[in-house]
Amino acid sequence: MRLCFLINPSEDWQQAVEHARHLALAALKTHQIKAVFFFGSAAKIIQDTSMQQRWNKLNSCDLWICRTMIDQWQLNETACHNHFSVTGMAPWINCMQQSDRVIEII
Repeated sequence: MRLCFLINPSEDWQQAVEHARHLALAALKTHQIKAVFFFGSAAKIIQDTSMQQRWNKLNSCDLWICRTMIDQWQLNETACHNHFSVTGMAPWINCMQQSDRVIEII
């Protein structure tokens, strides 16, 4: 099954991002993860180098941080680590259409 993850936390972004990472690692055992999209306050992962490094084990999928959220939170896009990239909604919508399931972490 092809999955994509949307991380859109309503409160503690760090807890939501860490929960999503554990869930994604477990899902990789039997499923393909096409992409993970960091939206809302989850875009703040761009400021947390150690959190970004923990996501490196998911190198088989795209890790996208929402450009609009980076602008909204006035974050520095150059802080993107290795496997992460900043992108808009169009690639994310395309990914959702190509996936069997979208998993949203709030």
